[in-house]
Amino acid sequence: MAVVQQGVAAAVSPNRLVVKDGQLIQVSQPNQYAIPSVWTYRAFNDEIQATTAFISGDETGREQLLKHVTWPDGPAAPASGGLVLPDRITNATTEAPPTNGMVVATDAKTLNQIRTTLAALRDPVPAAEECTLQKPGAVGISLGEVTVMLGDATCPQAISTGGGRVRVPAGLGRELLDLIVASDRAAAERATTKD
Repeated sequence: MAVVQQGVAAAVSPNRLVVKDGQLIQVSQPNQYAIPSVWTYRAFNDEIQATTAFISGDETGREQLLKHVTWPDGPAAPASGGLVLPDRITNATTEAPPTNGMVVATDAKTLNQIRTTLAALRDPVPAAEECTLQKPGAVGISLGEVTVMLGDATCPQAISTGGGRVRVPAGLGRELLDLIVASDRAAAERATTKD
């Protein structure tokens, strides 16, 4: 096991996201072809030099070692419940399957709808009921200052990197993803029409 400061930015929508010590941890297998047993556990935040643990071994061994690693406290949930969100959103960025290319929404109507929908989520998840958000069902949406991850029916929860973890209706992540994709497509069509 090695704990380092890794100079790689967090993904918008990581393959797997767990919570440890109140910190969101992005779990990935960085180079499955070189050393398949090595997995990366990285603090899921906006810091380029984020705390990262490289742990080699089978899944049970890695989980046992991870229990002994402590992480800096993540941001606290707001006292009023819900998710910590920016006061104003200027864009919403996500990865759209099947190519996982980045798509961006910048129009005010879509951004207001996204913020209003996320702000309405107020049912906090007790610590004992946390689940692991993972692809292909999870959707990550960068809102500038924070990223919100939304799970699917296997883990119907949403987490903000700014703080807060709440229950969500299954399918909400996909619904917001579709809004961003439609906004991105409409902006591309407008740009093409101008040319």
